[in-house]
Amino acid sequence: MGWLTHTTARIHEYLRTQQPTPIPPTAPTAIDEQLTRLLRQVWHTLRDATVNNRLTPDAAEAILHSLDLPGLPRRWQVGLTLPLTMDVLAVDRDGAFEAAEDAIHAALDGGENDTRLEWERVIRDGATAGDVDATADAPELPT
Repeated sequence: MGWLTHTTARIHEYLRTQQPTPIPPTAPTAIDEQLTRLLRQVWHTLRDATVNNRLTPDAAEAILHSLDLPGLPRRWQVGLTLPLTMDVLAVDRDGAFEAAEDAIHAALDGGENDTRLEWERVIRDGATAGDVDATADAPELPT
């Protein structure tokens, strides 16, 4: 029995001296960075494909949604119906409406919006998706 114990001890000693020092695993941040780069590349590739008409925006949105990525920024034409009450000075009813419309136009002209008001069509509900914005950068991506 002594030779077995002695032989086993020698084998364990030999294995301890011959095995290399274990290498600690790489930091998980490197994998996270690679994944973020890949997701950003997927997002940009899908955006470019839609801008170049190789992929429909709806198909790109479906792919991005399946990967839990933010959607593509698109230009939208939006219709709003807003109840608005204004106090204006005028001599008659038509003049009051014109003064109110002029005040709204003046307020909107100061902004950077491309706004078109059509006073004949008071109700403008709905939104229509337009082209994908080719100049937009990728939003913050989930990690």
